[in-house]
Amino acid sequence: MKVRTITRFVNNHGVSPIILSIAGFVTVVVGVHQGIFHVAPGYQGTINAGGEALNREEWLLVGVGAVGVVGAALSVRRKRLSVVPVVGGGIVLFEAFRTTIVAWSTLPYPLFTETTYRSSGEPVMFILGAEPFMLIAGGVLLVGAGIAGIRGYTDRENGNEMSSPPSTSA
Repeated sequence: MKVRTITRFVNNHGVSPIILSIAGFVTVVVGVHQGIFHVAPGYQGTINAGGEALNREEWLLVGVGAVGVVGAALSVRRKRLSVVPVVGGGIVLFEAFRTTIVAWSTLPYPLFTETTYRSSGEPVMFILGAEPFMLIAGGVLLVGAGIAGIRGYTDRENGNEMSSPPSTSA
């Protein structure tokens, strides 16, 4: 019975876009702290290939995620602002794919193929790290928050929320 009440509250008050956008923002923040590629030496664990300080693009992605949260929060009252998390999620998705493709093409070794590391001679394999996957998940959550905001607003416009019946004057 309580689950039904919570679900009705979330659907009627538009809390789900805010929750989705916060989850997307947290995923983006955690994702930018991960590495794009990892080096698997001898298949015995992974070593982070990068990950010193955040660069400019990563700071911008965090800012875009924050703007998506603000847009989702404001979309509860204004339908047009539901576009903000959708655009923010699209930017995060585009940047995740672009960064992965650029880094993949400039990598001196083939990806997902065992090769011999030139300085030590040990077998290594370059694999994708957690950053691209987390950024994709964060972007999808931000886009979902925008879509939930648009759907929630149209449901409220169509009269699917509980309200008092119209008064009749005779």
